[in-house]
Amino acid sequence: MTPERPMPAPRLFSRLSLLLFLWSLLAACAPGSATAPAVEPPKTVVLPPPAAPAAVVAAEPEPEPEPGTAVPVTRADPWWGEPLAPVTLVVWGDFECPFTSRHMATLEQLKQAYGRDRLRIVWKHFPLAFHKNARPAHLAAETVFRLGGAEAFWKFHRLAFANQRSLAPESFEAWAAEAGVDRAAFRAAFDEQRHAPKIDRDLEAGQTAGVKGTPATFVNGVFLSGARPVAEFRSAIDEQLRAAGDLRRSGVPQERIYAALSEQNKARAPAPTPPSPPAPEDTTVWKVPVDGSPIRGNPGALVTLVMFSDFECPFCRRVAPTVEGLEKKYGAQLRVVFKHYPLPFHKRAEPAAELALEAKAQKGDAAFWKAYELLTTGGLEDADLAAHAKSLGLDVARAQRAIAARRHAARIERDQRLADDLQARGTPHFFINGRRLAGAQPAEKFEALIDEQLARAAALVAAGTPPAKVYDALQKEARAGTAPERILAPAPTRDNPGKGAKPGAKVTIQMFADFQCPFCKRVQPTIDEVIAAYPGKVRVVFRHLPLPFHTRAPLAAEASIEAFRQKGEAGFWAMAQRLWEDQSESGLGRGALEGHAAAIGLDVAKFRAALDSGAHRAAVEADLKLAERLHITGTPSFAINDYFLSGAQPTAHFKRLVDRALGPHDPPTKESLHGAGKPAAPPGAAQPGAAQPAPAQPGAAQPAPAQPGAAQPSPAQPSTAPAQPGAAQPAPAQPPATVGQMGAKHLLIMYAGSLRAPARIVRTRDEARALAEQVLKRAQQGARFEDLAAQYSDEPAGRARGGDLGTFRKGMMVPEFEQAVENLAVGAMSGVVETPFGFHIILRTQ
Repeated sequence: MTPERPMPAPRLFSRLSLLLFLWSLLAACAPGSATAPAVEPPKTVVLPPPAAPAAVVAAEPEPEPEPGTAVPVTRADPWWGEPLAPVTLVVWGDFECPFTSRHMATLEQLKQAYGRDRLRIVWKHFPLAFHKNARPAHLAAETVFRLGGAEAFWKFHRLAFANQRSLAPESFEAWAAEAGVDRAAFRAAFDEQRHAPKIDRDLEAGQTAGVKGTPATFVNGVFLSGARPVAEFRSAIDEQLRAAGDLRRSGVPQERIYAALSEQNKARAPAPTPPSPPAPEDTTVWKVPVDGSPIRGNPGALVTLVMFSDFECPFCRRVAPTVEGLEKKYGAQLRVVFKHYPLPFHKRAEPAAELALEAKAQKGDAAFWKAYELLTTGGLEDADLAAHAKSLGLDVARAQRAIAARRHAARIERDQRLADDLQARGTPHFFINGRRLAGAQPAEKFEALIDEQLARAAALVAAGTPPAKVYDALQKEARAGTAPERILAPAPTRDNPGKGAKPGAKVTIQMFADFQCPFCKRVQPTIDEVIAAYPGKVRVVFRHLPLPFHTRAPLAAEASIEAFRQKGEAGFWAMAQRLWEDQSESGLGRGALEGHAAAIGLDVAKFRAALDSGAHRAAVEADLKLAERLHITGTPSFAINDYFLSGAQPTAHFKRLVDRALGPHDPPTKESLHGAGKPAAPPGAAQPGAAQPAPAQPGAAQPAPAQPGAAQPSPAQPSTAPAQPGAAQPAPAQPPATVGQMGAKHLLIMYAGSLRAPARIVRTRDEARALAEQVLKRAQQGARFEDLAAQYSDEPAGRARGGDLGTFRKGMMVPEFEQAVENLAVGAMSGVVETPFGFHIILRTQ
């Protein structure tokens, strides 16, 4: 396993003894140095077989640890450390998860603290469904492990987490080679997905063990969820080292230690949360216009299958035979429509799409579908595309010019915008008469939906709709995709640091960010790519939004402003870069900030004075108030002129909104504004049609929200101390709650398709429930409700209030929410409560 490591002394001594014994046997049988006796005639001698040759010649096999039944571990899992180490950490992680990335630093500290003899670390794959680059990365890592062993795996593992923004096939191949794996062997195994079953087995094993998110770590079977502080892991490991010592002294063999302890600890753990009920079928009919896209099949078919696809996507290639089989089975009853959705990390997908569209331009739809067949089965490099153009009978030179000039980019981008509006995340993605079906599903899934739609179409025809007009009839009542949210952010001033184009550029991106937020760090290269893609047209301006649960972020924000005051925009971005390099508690501590100031050439004495006096606190507060007024509660968030974008999105998502901002577009409507119509009560609580309090007017002063955890005066006990002249007056005491009023705090986990869910919410219903159950478990283990609400809730304003709803009368909430509150005693917390708006956890306060 670890050939570079010296052999333990007891094992070395035993092997030396064996060698000495063999040497003595050979020496006894060798001719002596004395005079040889007279030679006698040879005799035939029959020797008995050796008693146990294997025992003499072979070395003693190394004992193997038992895998255990609670959290099984075998040699099929990548490992670090000695197999017989007394403590085993089994980590289910996701290569695209920022929290798993943060957890890797903790594991490195634990390796240094305990060493290989006392600690074994085992990796399990758990790519989350909403991390689109994660599964290919896990497949690549598993391929490296199978071809190069554990040492190569951990090299690849470090490279993947150090370059989370570059999780793409070309990166995987380069990292595999750097880890010592042959490129050709890696490429063949990766392209054929030979080792994909191991990822599925790890996912299933994780779900069986109770894993709902990443990272998830079991310390000899003791479950620790999330990227927790290293002290918590050290405490758990120390406890398990003591337990392992007790078992060894009681006579339990070393190879049985992990199995025994993991099984004991698992048995003592709380009973797992029962599995979620299956998600109800999404019966929404979406408006998906054909809009001149390539069509194959009967134009007047009763069923239209629209597919969003990517020629480089392995799953799109895998599903192509399924679609072909459907066309053969249903014949004239089915037509297929192709929409382009080349993903940003598939570098050859867009050139391939250009060739397919050029084939359509030169020779019509039939040529497009021939190109489709070639591109889904053949190569995509430039030489391959030229060969495909020749075999299609195209003007090859013209096709090459079209690809180089991106002649059909407008068509591709129009399809991509439609996919975004329809929340068609990832490829392949299908709409069957407007009904959504995501992924490379089995043929049975397609057939069930097609049969259902055929029956519905037959009913329309029987009622008088012409067969050729069935799709149009269904689309009239379909739900339109969600257009991008709009936002009316005030123009920045000279006090807001920026980069890229000069002030007054055609597009200004105002970035609301937090120096302790891992997603803000992740999005910075994307921002630089956008600036480079639009030279002289895009300016990026920084706005401060330190989140309440990032305790180091406010002072880091003040430090960056002082850098701006001393050295202008260059000083600000130099400081920002250093702050994002190390987002740990120590990396953003006061000492580190002063070190950054010295490193970029600031006057450190002035820097200290500015932080000590809070000279820039008001500037940070001003941005915080602006974010609150604009209903911006998470980081990073962006105002791209008057378009809103939330999260560390891919470059393509930014470019689409920049293109909209640069081109002709309608002014925002009241309904399209981010946060429009969001009352103070949670989106999951407002009864549809019930009277709502009027929203605050834009620009009106808003009361500052209470800080989570701050002591609040009791509303029923106003202070009797007289106010000092000129002193700030306390807010008048609230009257006691009237009969029939209730009070609660809550957090809300939404999912794509839940009522009022914004476009940025892409998790499935099952993923939302799983996340809610994970958060509930943390709350039950003692985490502060306000902190959890601030970190996890999708309710726009509630995050800043720690989930506090105040008081409300009976009849103001949706029935499910109200019933849950009524069933709770004051101070009690609910389980996971589902409403049309998503999954809630509720704490009754009154």
